Amino acid sequence: MEQKARIFIASVLLVCLFASQALASYGSFEFADDRFQGEFTTENLDRIIDEYELYDGWFWTTQAWKPQTFHGLENAPGWTDSTVNKNGKRGYKHGIYGCRWLANLIRPDVKGSILSGHGECFGFAQFIGYLLSGEYNLYKNWNYFYNLDASEGLRVGDVLRTEFEANGKKYAHSAVVYAVSDDEILFLQVAGGSYNRISVGAGFAYGYREPATTMEDLRKVPYLKIHRSQLNSPGQE
Repeated sequence: MEQKARIFIASVLLVCLFASQALASYGSFEFADDRFQGEFTTENLDRIIDEYELYDGWFWTTQAWKPQTFHGLENAPGWTDSTVNKNGKRGYKHGIYGCRWLANLIRPDVKGSILSGHGECFGFAQFIGYLLSGEYNLYKNWNYFYNLDASEGLRVGDVLRTEFEANGKKYAHSAVVYAVSDDEILFLQVAGGSYNRISVGAGFAYGYREPATTMEDLRKVPYLKIHRSQLNSPGQE
């Protein structure tokens, strides 16, 4: 029992160490891009997709603590020259690789721990949310709603999040609303289970059932939480 207690305490200390490193990194984080800020439209998301090469079927990944340079931008999130491609390479390794851009503030990556490998879609959504709002941590700074009635539906640029257990398995997913029409809601997202493959214009892929594309389907997603920037005004779709 004493040995287990020591192992547990050591694990907790390690998690705290990595979290403190992430916080220190966040305090000096130099990446900035305000070109897309304040415009919550599909067309603006398309501009982001083109600029950052977030094409459908490509990959988004990096080593969790390794700074990147992309298109001349230092400390850029999410790319390596060997994994962002359209050729189907496996660019994701559980617990080591993945889009955790500032998601480490909330979910520190510790190799071999239960915290590893759960920040990919979460970090990707935070990055898109930053480009749209100028805020690094949308889960702290944005408004949030616990059901679709409270949010009065969905708007382009909203970020949906779910975490739950079903059939003995844990599920978690985040995605950015890409397009909204009377018939369907489509998303911009990555999936850790498919090596951070980018998906543009598909349903909310939370892994439990078929991807949700309608309000009726989304109402069935367990523990759904809707995050919305304060800049995303009612006058915008």
